[in-house]
Amino acid sequence: MSTTPLAPGEYRLDVGGAVIALHCTPAGFAEGLARWFDRPSAAAAPHVRLDIELVPHADDPRLPTSLVTTKRVAADGSFDIADGLVRGRFDAATGRGQLRVKQVLAHGNLVRIFEQLLYQAFRDARRLAGWDGFLLHSSAVIAHGKGFVFVGPSGAGKSTVARLSAGHHVLGDEMNLLRRRPDGWQVVGTPFNGLFRAKRPGEAPLAAVFLLRQAPRHALAEAPPLAAATTIAAEIAPPVGLAEAPDAGTLPAMLDMAAELVGQTSLKFLDFLPDEGFWRRIGEVYGFPDA
Repeated sequence: MSTTPLAPGEYRLDVGGAVIALHCTPAGFAEGLARWFDRPSAAAAPHVRLDIELVPHADDPRLPTSLVTTKRVAADGSFDIADGLVRGRFDAATGRGQLRVKQVLAHGNLVRIFEQLLYQAFRDARRLAGWDGFLLHSSAVIAHGKGFVFVGPSGAGKSTVARLSAGHHVLGDEMNLLRRRPDGWQVVGTPFNGLFRAKRPGEAPLAAVFLLRQAPRHALAEAPPLAAATTIAAEIAPPVGLAEAPDAGTLPAMLDMAAELVGQTSLKFLDFLPDEGFWRRIGEVYGFPDA
């Protein structure tokens, strides 16, 4: 893997081998990102380079839940997100772009919203790196060399599962990467969600995807493929790059991604209580001792 020296004010984020370089103005934002992600800048040469300028503002901007659905791309290739919260331009062929971001997104927990720009940049970096895969809202844990992914809507218990899995290798509680391999799927941790500090980098062969259901007991049950695909598709980060906006093909693409995963991995409903006993049930089914 080639390396290039860092420029002043630059932070490089490595997401499963897809590297995004962020050239920040002011330069201190790069240091802030390193603290937020709790990872040093990557040494590898970047696939995407973004000049990011934090813009002071006197207004109290509307903060959307999505930086994808509020995005508009003009005929000249420039884009606007949430009525000026983010403005920019990106050349998908070269992987270079410029973003002007209202500085509110650099403050405290609102960096979580800023991360959504990086989901889009990842989509471009992955394409330029020449491999396939997608980001999935999920918790992910490596246990006894096997990768397990836990999926469900907000409030289903993804963060609870991550918190109760401290005896294993927790990859993340928010956004993880699923990559196709010749022999199956691989789950890869990502730096996303800087609020969760218990995650560790890593990857493992995917053993199962669990659809979370809070219940009065711990239990595993077969998940019908259609129900699994629908649930998983809803949690896939929209496959939209920086120079793109969602269109009529976005949702079908997410369903296709989910269907491909569903056709190649073990799928279970996981009924669980908020205690680590669910790992005993997983161990019984997937052949390792309980935690």
